[in-house]
Amino acid sequence: MHRIEYQVRPVTRYIVTRWETEECNGMSSGGCDACGEFENGTTAYQVGYALAKAEHDRLGWPVGDERMRYPEDPSAKDARKVGVGG
Repeated sequence: MHRIEYQVRPVTRYIVTRWETEECNGMSSGGCDACGEFENGTTAYQVGYALAKAEHDRLGWPVGDERMRYPEDPSAKDARKVGVGG
């Protein structure tokens, strides 16, 4: 007996993106780049944080400068959902 089966299964992936906007003379423009796809949120966060930190350092912006936004740690979000840590 010959048998073939197709199935649909859910897959969760994590994508690191870089979003940039600029305003000049009252006009705004922006764009988004994908920087990689990862199997888990922890690895994606580590890569996203490292990319943001490297660019922040390269630009020479001061610590806490609101022009640079770092990614949120997905494990911290999960902890908030279940009431861990406050």
